[in-house]
Formats: sequence, structure tokens, C-alpha cells
Amino acid sequence: MMLQRSMPVILFILLVIIPARYALSDDEETYHAHDIIIGAKAGYSMFEGYYRSRFSGSYCTGLSLMYGNPGIAKYLMGELEVAYARYPLRKGRTSMVEYLSLVGQSRGSYMESISLNFGPVFYYPIDLHFQIYTGLSALGSYLHLHLDRYDKNEKTIKPGLLARAGFFIPVRKGFRFRIGAEYTLKYLSGKPLYGFNFIGGLSYNFNPVERAGEPGAERDAPGRIEWYMAMAEKAVKKGNAEEARENYKKVLAIDGTNREARRKLDEIKKAEADYARATRLAGNKRFYDALPLLEDAGAYLLAARNDIEEIRKQLAAEIPGLEKTGIELYEKGDYRGCITIMNRLLLVDPRNKVGLIYLPRAVKRQEAMERLR
Repeated sequence: MMLQRSMPVILFILLVIIPARYALSDDEETYHAHDIIIGAKAGYSMFEGYYRSRFSGSYCTGLSLMYGNPGIAKYLMGELEVAYARYPLRKGRTSMVEYLSLVGQSRGSYMESISLNFGPVFYYPIDLHFQIYTGLSALGSYLHLHLDRYDKNEKTIKPGLLARAGFFIPVRKGFRFRIGAEYTLKYLSGKPLYGFNFIGGLSYNFNPVERAGEPGAERDAPGRIEWYMAMAEKAVKKGNAEEARENYKKVLAIDGTNREARRKLDEIKKAEADYARATRLAGNKRFYDALPLLEDAGAYLLAARNDIEEIRKQLAAEIPGLEKTGIELYEKGDYRGCITIMNRLLLVDPRNKVGLIYLPRAVKRQEAMERLR
């Protein structure tokens, strides 16, 4: 009894708190397109414990909507599901209310359940073709008991919990099979109603990257190239040059003449060289020389992006002085000097209004003067 009462707490710790800790710990995961998955399921549902002898097992069906943004929480999604099940009453057994336990029923007697649940689902891809998942949801159920012989109907709404586990099998173009087991707990007439569902289903992910051929792409060279290129671009967006490089190399292993992959590898190599040089310049306090190199390297390297922000914070105090000097040079007609100062200003503050206004003006004036020479 103690184990049964503590089971929801144990499940919550195992299925939500621990997975969420790992899911939210990867601060670099900011690149994914949103996962929006719709699905349908069907399976077999039964009760255990006190109500096992009162109701027979039967079918269950459901529709679900899942949403995830790995940029916020890696490997974590939210699932909203509506489900239906219908349980025939065993002969001579009823149990929604005490007085009904004394009456019999015909074969037309049953209890039906319409439930709505919502909660987190933690998933982890073992490989491109296999993903395991676990989850825990808050559950609300509408229960309807019908006794055919006496035309009796009892209806109630009960809160509860639902825990789930299973695996996804991605197949092709965003479709995936789902196989799993579910455990439900709610209280009926003061007694726990334990339910177990064994389900299978099919779902579809609207994420364009997955539709590009994640698992199915493994079956043909063009699909694999498309998949690895997509994975490389996601790595570029999060600033993981090493992961991007590995995926571009996989493309070249399939097609050694792929120009795009070769070009990207060359750019990654240049970005790493630029970052190394910028680091040396910043170490010598030559921040204005380092910033352009860091901006180029930041296209592929997260470390460069972080260094840019740190240097800009250090140079923020110089912004008023740069603005004043640049305007004075412009008013004196020293447009070349104004251009130099405004470029520095925009390196520190790319959205600075003074720089955005005076730089193009100074460039036009300087070009006009050069044409007159």
C-alpha cells in the first residue's frame, strides 16, 4: 500500500525532474526548428488492483499534439492528448457507487472514459531510427457508468496522473511509429483505479528538417547528403564548428565533388584562423582590430560570438566620445577621419543611430570630393 501511494512521486522524479535537468542543461542548443507533431494511437487498456475484477479490459484510442523547441529545452516536449476507452463490466460486478454493487447487468453494461492529459515528454534519439521517451502528465477523466438492465447511468469527473514510456521509430518524411505503455492513477469511490494501456500509433512532424529525410534519407545518397547538410547548418547556427565540420565531411564521403560542403569546410578553417588571430589582438588590447575578425569567425564559432559581446561591453564607455569625435570631424570636412571613427563606433554598437546616420553621409561626401579631384 505504501509503495502504491508513493508511486506517483517516484514517477515524477524519474520521468520529469531528472530528464528536465538534463534537457535544460545544454545552453548551446539554440538552433532547432520547432517540432510540432500530431498523432493518433490505439491499443488495449485494462485495470489492476481493486477494480480488476469489476471491469474487463478493452480498446482505447487517442489523438495527440506535441510541441518542442530544442533551442529552449533539448530533448523535451509538451504533449496534449485526448483519449477514449470503453470497459465492459464483468458479470455480477459494478462499482461506481456502493448501491450499484448489489445489482446485476446485461452484456450491454459498461464504463466509458474520455480523458484529457497534458505534460512533459522527455525523449532521446539512440540513433536516426530509434528514439526512447518517457513522460508524466496531469490527467482529467470523464467517467460514465451504464447499467443496461436497469437503464442506470452514473457520471463523474476525476483528476489523476498518467505516466508513459516507449519509443518512436522515424520512418520517412516526418512520419514516425510510436509504441509504448501507459500507467494511469485516479481514485474512484475512494479506491485507487490503476490503469495500464498498451498502445501503438502513427504521428507526423511538421519540422521541415525532419521532413527533409532524417531516417529515410539513409536509404539513398541524395537523401543522406540532404540530411547531413541540414544537420551541418543547424550546427553552424548554434556555433558548433566541430559538429558542422563532421557533417560536411560525411557529405564529401558520399560525394567528393560537392562544392558547397568544400566551401563550408574552407570557411570553417578560415574562421578558426581568424579567431586565433583575433584572440592574440584582444590579448594585446587591440580590440578594434580584433572585432572585425571576431565578427567573421562568429559565423561558425560560438566562442567568437561570446568574445564579441565581452569586448563590446568593455568598449561601451567609449561610445559617447566616438560619437562626439565623429560628428566634429564631419563638420570640419574631414570625411575620411569621420568614416574611420564611425566604423569603430558601429563595431562597438552596430545599431548606434549616430553611426548609422553619419557614416553614409561621410562616405558620399568623400566620394564626391574624390570625383572633383
